[in-house]
Amino acid sequence: MASNIEYDDSNLQKMFAELEPKRRMQAIKGGFRRLASKVRKRAVANLRQDLHSNRDLEKGVRALVYKRKAGFRVTVGTKKANKNGRGERGMHTNRRGLKKPVLIWAEDGTTWRKTKGNGGKRAARLRAAHRTGYMRRYGFIERTREQEKGSVTDDMHRMVKESVIRISKKYGCK
Repeated sequence: MASNIEYDDSNLQKMFAELEPKRRMQAIKGGFRRLASKVRKRAVANLRQDLHSNRDLEKGVRALVYKRKAGFRVTVGTKKANKNGRGERGMHTNRRGLKKPVLIWAEDGTTWRKTKGNGGKRAARLRAAHRTGYMRRYGFIERTREQEKGSVTDDMHRMVKESVIRISKKYGCK
């Protein structure tokens, strides 16, 4: 016994057509914004699994909804504080008290770093060149992309529909 599920979205299409263009864009972006925040939460959860995370570091995982076209992206970025000490995002305070943009390095990893040697000059530097280490690649954004790849399209359709219905009810469409 095969049961078919059919969905008639003609009423939704009529409601969408009744909305003025500004409200249509508002409805679509609302759906994208909600989906982007859901994907961002998954990325923050992956970050917490990989690194010793805190609220300041997690602010560096950003969800951006595109302005001119339909879509969004979740990315890592850092921002220094303004002159009042506010607005800092994604910075880690190291044991020397310095702020470092660790998220960018954690996503892609770094190459081996080394100090400069004395280069044959006398008394320029007392110590020989040596390696100082590297940061391994954690790839939590890439892992989030793989985890969310299958469900994003379905969730996007559902959230955009919900957003269209909510905004159309708000502005008088039935």
